[in-house]
Amino acid sequence: MISRAIDGTFRRRAGVISKELRKDAILELEGMGKKELLANLLYHSGLWRFVSQRRRHGLVILNYHRIRPDHAAEPCQFDDGVFGPTQSAFERQVKWLKLNFDVLSESELLGIVRGADGFRGRFAAITFDDGYRDNFDLALPVLTAHNTPAIFFICPAFIEKRQLGWWDITAYLVKASPRAVVQLRGEKIPLDGQKPAAISKLHGWMKLRPATETAGLMQELSEACGVTLPDHALRDRQLMTWDQIREAGRRGVAIGSHTHTHRALAGLTEADQRWELIQSMVALETQLERPVRTLAYPVGGYQNFTAVTMRLARDCGYEGAFSFHTGVNLPGDGNPYNLRRIAPGDTLDAMFACGAALPEMFSWSHPLPASHRAPAP
Repeated sequence: MISRAIDGTFRRRAGVISKELRKDAILELEGMGKKELLANLLYHSGLWRFVSQRRRHGLVILNYHRIRPDHAAEPCQFDDGVFGPTQSAFERQVKWLKLNFDVLSESELLGIVRGADGFRGRFAAITFDDGYRDNFDLALPVLTAHNTPAIFFICPAFIEKRQLGWWDITAYLVKASPRAVVQLRGEKIPLDGQKPAAISKLHGWMKLRPATETAGLMQELSEACGVTLPDHALRDRQLMTWDQIREAGRRGVAIGSHTHTHRALAGLTEADQRWELIQSMVALETQLERPVRTLAYPVGGYQNFTAVTMRLARDCGYEGAFSFHTGVNLPGDGNPYNLRRIAPGDTLDAMFACGAALPEMFSWSHPLPASHRAPAP
């Protein structure tokens, strides 16, 4: 079966297969995990189309953060985990999505989610979180060229103060640190040859610990690493300006809230959560002079927001709210305050295509926990 899939793939691409090419392809497939292997067989044989027809209705929402230039000149100083495809790879993904799905605007998405008939088609939506400058410089030209709608979720405090998120600050400090070990809050964290693990550990602290515990952590990490926080000019270059956000809105991109300061909502009091949601909406509507209809929960996993958060989103006037790494939206899900999103791959390849067309099989999918379905007090 592997051999037949490889032969078919290379016939379609080049019309002929050399023994060396075929051998290299077999070795590449043998190094894949089971899910990646299955995706390649379905994609290159064309069987994904047949299998995907069994799920004729649903909504797949892709969540990007950053787009890379096609020819990056320097290594990234910030969090590698938020970077997605290159601009040209993103363009291929957008074109593929438009060929295989109805790509929805924010208004169309809300109409379908809240409509009496539910999902009656194969739908997709594109979202970007955090307000990075490359969303304007690299993603927006692609979206405009292909007349493709999207939603940009913005933290107003980041734009106003030219402030980066804790995930980027953490990565910046750890990557630049000359120290082999740092001592932070009673723990020794090894860095020598283990910087990715250290960054992941510290990100876990910020995602899951209460906000009262993580306040001031970035300054403490700066001192522990022996590295100063990134200066204003460097921070400024990473983020869109209000003028650029307004221009994106004029080109058909909806602007939604990502809270005001991007604190993980589950770690906040109800009063602080309400402030984050209201303050963000007010700031965005003041700058954009248009209603803000949707919200993306920071971090976005079920451990990062609660039933209280969902109730507050509704009470504050949001018409829909998005989670992350939570799967596909199917008929009958029916909760506009848990619009599930998946992470796309970096290229238009088998895992991207099968992840979008067959997300139940190839993307993480988590049902809403009972604690989030229960009525919030």
